Amino acid sequence: MTITFPAALTATSTFAVTAPSSGVPEHLHMRVHKAKKQLEQVCNHVIIGETVWTQKAARSCPAEIRAKELMRFMTDPAIDAVMPPWGGELLVQVLPKLDWEKLAKSKPTWLIGYSDTSTLLCSYTLQTNIASAHATNFFDLHMDKLDQTTKQWHNLLSAPSRENFVQHSSSLYQSSWDALFEQDDASGFDLDSKTEWKSTTGNSVSFTGRLIGGCLNTLTAIAGTQYAPIEKWRNGFTENTIVYLEWGDWGTAEVYRNLWHLRELGWFEGASGAIFGRPARSTSTEDYTIEQMIHEFAAELELPIIYDADIGHMPPQLTMINGALATISYQDGSGTLTYLE
Repeated sequence: MTITFPAALTATSTFAVTAPSSGVPEHLHMRVHKAKKQLEQVCNHVIIGETVWTQKAARSCPAEIRAKELMRFMTDPAIDAVMPPWGGELLVQVLPKLDWEKLAKSKPTWLIGYSDTSTLLCSYTLQTNIASAHATNFFDLHMDKLDQTTKQWHNLLSAPSRENFVQHSSSLYQSSWDALFEQDDASGFDLDSKTEWKSTTGNSVSFTGRLIGGCLNTLTAIAGTQYAPIEKWRNGFTENTIVYLEWGDWGTAEVYRNLWHLRELGWFEGASGAIFGRPARSTSTEDYTIEQMIHEFAAELELPIIYDADIGHMPPQLTMINGALATISYQDGSGTLTYLE
């Protein structure tokens, strides 16, 4: 089995923005308009779906409407990429209402985003064997100036070939995702803290495999269901996997319980290693720290784990292509992600 990659983005590509999870409340609509203008600097056309403009009861609109708009965009041969405004809470409601057979047979389309959007990305890749891109959200593009790490999403997806494309760890990160909303007109992320990747090996480490993962908060919900056939997908390849995960708003014990759940469902079988993003708004459970938990979990898996990496809700973040073969390396607090295909 081989991974199918959507065509490289070009200056004539068409993007569609739809909200399969949360829409954007009215007081932030101006940022959607600005993000559209910013994206139009690198592509031919940006279509904003109706679901983007509404938000009620922790979702953009009823699941049937969200699914219908998503299917329309994903199966339109004129659309090259679909990019939700951001994540949310209830994307799982949409999954049963999608025509997965039709998606698998349609022209491959880039799905781009993170947070609850990763629920869709991961399921799409596992069920159709089409690559998807865990990367910055559309909403973040409203900023006037993107840092070098964030800008790589478009450079990577528009490259004629990903082979030997290298992404480096950032130098600084934003310690609070919420800081993005505290600025009236953010010119860029508030990169206020020094980036320092870490490893459970304590030394330099490198491992190779096919990337798969996303937001632990939401992937745990689909693990073990028909929407996340991880074992069947993994068995279709001779290469190992690399599981990447990030999470937020959980205490250490809750993070461990959800990692344990994935482990019991076989998500780490056949993996050469794992990489975890910086935990957002997470706290210790009594004196049980996140760092202690990660080291213990690595020992249980008997796998190396790189952590505090540029993935997730404390930007900037690397672009992780689900299904792609890559090597992740760590040394002296820094890291690289190198694509091999």
